[in-house]
Amino acid sequence: MYSEMVYNGLICQEGTMKKRISAFLIVALMSSSVQVFATGTDLYKNQLEENNQIIDSLNDKKHEIEENKNVINSELIDIIDEINYTASSIHTLNATISQKESDIFTKSQKITEMTEKIEVLEANIVKQKQEIQSQEVELRKQEDILSARVRAAYKSNSMNNIIVTLIQSKSILDFAERLRFIETMAQKDREVMALIDSIISELEWRKATLEEDQLETELIRDVLHDEKEALELEKGALVSEKSSLEYELNKQRQLEDEKTQVIANLTAEEQRLAQEIGDIMETNEELEAEIQRIIREAQEQARREEEARRAEEARRKAEEEAKQKEDSEEPNPSEQVPVSTGFIHPIQGRISSGYGYRIHPIRGDRHFHSGIDYVAPYGAPIASTREGTVILVTYNSGYGNYVIIDHGNGMASLYAHLSSFAVGVGQRVTQGQTIGYIGSTGSSTGPHLHFEIRVNGVHRNPLDYVR
Repeated sequence: MYSEMVYNGLICQEGTMKKRISAFLIVALMSSSVQVFATGTDLYKNQLEENNQIIDSLNDKKHEIEENKNVINSELIDIIDEINYTASSIHTLNATISQKESDIFTKSQKITEMTEKIEVLEANIVKQKQEIQSQEVELRKQEDILSARVRAAYKSNSMNNIIVTLIQSKSILDFAERLRFIETMAQKDREVMALIDSIISELEWRKATLEEDQLETELIRDVLHDEKEALELEKGALVSEKSSLEYELNKQRQLEDEKTQVIANLTAEEQRLAQEIGDIMETNEELEAEIQRIIREAQEQARREEEARRAEEARRKAEEEAKQKEDSEEPNPSEQVPVSTGFIHPIQGRISSGYGYRIHPIRGDRHFHSGIDYVAPYGAPIASTREGTVILVTYNSGYGNYVIIDHGNGMASLYAHLSSFAVGVGQRVTQGQTIGYIGSTGSSTGPHLHFEIRVNGVHRNPLDYVR
């Protein structure tokens, strides 16, 4: 996501910070004049500002990572929803396929039953055909016997037979008995023929019924075959659809793994950036401590120089008194020491931002504000909060044009974002004396004064001191 050049640049910057700090410490330890102090603190301030810019850049990248993670998390949620939907569809298809397979199995059982029934019917039909053939053979025998009798009757006509029977009869009663016997035989022949005809008719009916059952069973079997084939086609389509869904599910799960890995990589990158930010903030703390040390040393030096100056003034005054001069030289108003020892507001303006944590007006992140801000028109004069000695008049990208005044006893005040200066390094100022003018230099959103109170180099809430 981020180029290796930028990453290596950040690492190099971090690696060279402590070398710079060591060099600055050597310079600070070798420095004794106020001007060298001003240069050293300016370098430290610039380094702090450079570090803060790196932190801002890293925070921007960290925020970008967080936004990317949010986007990917949202995409991941959508993917998981799709996975759940696809898995549910596959589950539904599995149930439908199982039902189709059950239906196919049922159809197969019915087809088997119909096939077995057809086989039984076919066997019965064969049996019925054999019985019909046997009856037909018997029928042909009886027909042959009857045919022989009929032919014999035709050879000797019935009247002759009756006459023969009459002649052969011993009596009328015997004749009647003989005729009745002949009639009975003829009736028996007719009954035999009728029975054979009835048997053949029944066999033909049973054969026809079996054939109808066979046709109906074959029709049912064919319908079952068609239904089974339709079910198998439906099952094939469902299996194909299931395969497509399983392929899609695998792709979705692969995408889920990829998104999860991207989030893991972004989290690792986020942690690395947080570590870099922490390292740079530790370096800033070291720089801030070094600035405080330099301020304390500068204040101590200013105190010694002030004592030497006062001693020199006392000696000169003693010499002047000894010479009994009537007139003494009027001191420069800018070097007069006021009676007041308290602190005053450096400008009469509305306080727009107090001391402590706030949302930075430019970077937009939560940041500790080491002073208070006064809103005032561009070019308005700024007064010294108390008498003291100017120990720093310089510029950096954060404070812009700024002034630091030492007030003795470890007390110092800072005035930032000035448009221009009215004092110089080493100059004594009185309380209320103009030291510069309102501006918007450095890291600023508009004309205002950033005002700090520092005790032994550590910033304090100015509202605890000014009245």
